[in-house]
Amino acid sequence: MSTKGDEMMPAEYSYENLKRVIYGDEETDGAWFIPVCPNCGRFVKADSHLSFNGLGDYQKGANATCSKCGRVEMPFEGYY
Repeated sequence: MSTKGDEMMPAEYSYENLKRVIYGDEETDGAWFIPVCPNCGRFVKADSHLSFNGLGDYQKGANATCSKCGRVEMPFEGYY
């Protein structure tokens, strides 16, 4: 956390040069995630699989484990 006056502001993170976690077929319709905790910014251990609904969208929810925050949902980057 950073401070601005007396306010607590969430820390800002840059994910530009980080690896990505890809579920599905990465050449056609893979869902890409950034393997960091959205709360503290630490790297997380991604689950080995992800559930998709019948429409091809991933089911939202915890999909990784942070050593500090426990079960979290990695930031979703998009489908590629």
